[in-house]
Amino acid sequence: MRFLDPYLYSKVHILIVLAFTIVYYLLLRGRGADYIVNKRKGNYLVLFYVFLFILVVGLRPISGAFGDTVNYARVYGAYPMAVSPDKISGDSLFNLLMMQCSKVMDLNSFLLIVEVLYIIPMMLACHRLFKNNLDIGILVCMAAFSFFSYGVNGIRQGVACSFVLLALSFIEGKVWGKVLCAILSIIAIGFHASAILPVVCVVFVFFVRSPRLMFVFWAFSVILSLVLGEELTHLISQFDFDDRVSTYIDTEADEDLFSHTGFRLDFVLYSVVPIIVGYYLVFKKKVLDRKFLLLLGTYIYANAFWIMVIRAQYSNRFAYLSWFLYPIVLFYPLLKIKLWPKTQGHKLTIMMVAHLAFTLFMVFIYG
Repeated sequence: MRFLDPYLYSKVHILIVLAFTIVYYLLLRGRGADYIVNKRKGNYLVLFYVFLFILVVGLRPISGAFGDTVNYARVYGAYPMAVSPDKISGDSLFNLLMMQCSKVMDLNSFLLIVEVLYIIPMMLACHRLFKNNLDIGILVCMAAFSFFSYGVNGIRQGVACSFVLLALSFIEGKVWGKVLCAILSIIAIGFHASAILPVVCVVFVFFVRSPRLMFVFWAFSVILSLVLGEELTHLISQFDFDDRVSTYIDTEADEDLFSHTGFRLDFVLYSVVPIIVGYYLVFKKKVLDRKFLLLLGTYIYANAFWIMVIRAQYSNRFAYLSWFLYPIVLFYPLLKIKLWPKTQGHKLTIMMVAHLAFTLFMVFIYG
């Protein structure tokens, strides 16, 4: 796709996802819960597109259309001479990977490896969480409006959050699963230190799985953010679990990266959708599935942190620490729990269309 204008990559991607979504809408809208949860078989054409995406986006041209890709191009060639293993600090696994790769391969090959590390853990997590519906699981992840950006721009955080998602899929298992969860969590933090936030949220929810506490805490975070404003943002910046936290909070924003700062009501409304859906399922439909509560709680607590630092100049970096779970929280109950015996397919496909519609709006209208 080197013949394609770099600024069209995201548009072509989301139009392909739209085509798949329309097909699923036509095929599944009349299906019941038993078929969706137990009987359907995945569509391998979607998985083919996943691997095509890895290849095409991993080998993308070096362009400002892809955000940080240009910055990596500037330092990659000099990296092995500028940094020695004993001086690597912060995001140590990513920096070590970059240093070793820079000795033996060009930048595009390195970016291809990063794309593999971003997509494959996400796909493995979807396989573990959704089983018969792996194709729909990865499709709705690719339909999320933050998906493309963190595959080409915030790549360290994208990779880290994919490993957190994979780790989360193992924590409910036997002892070996919990050990693997811990290892994957350490890997995630090694790629981007901010991953410690969702990891802490996962551990907390694993031991304190109280739905009422989740919702009260999120509501309280909104009130705190409205009342204390920038004072709260500055206070949180002092708890520096990642040396970028104070930088993101206290520095001036780059207009190209995140031009609208302050209390982002539009993104708060976007963020609240899984929380409203979760509230309805837990308190109205009495869904107390342990894995769903784990996913929902992790999302809510991580999102509450973002709400409290929402006025930060780079608060989008904090938002992704919950948004990477957005499609998983929305679609897990529809793909794994029998909620509506005869109409679950209809509700699933409507949710798929609505989820994608927001991304289409962001890509083609909001810009």
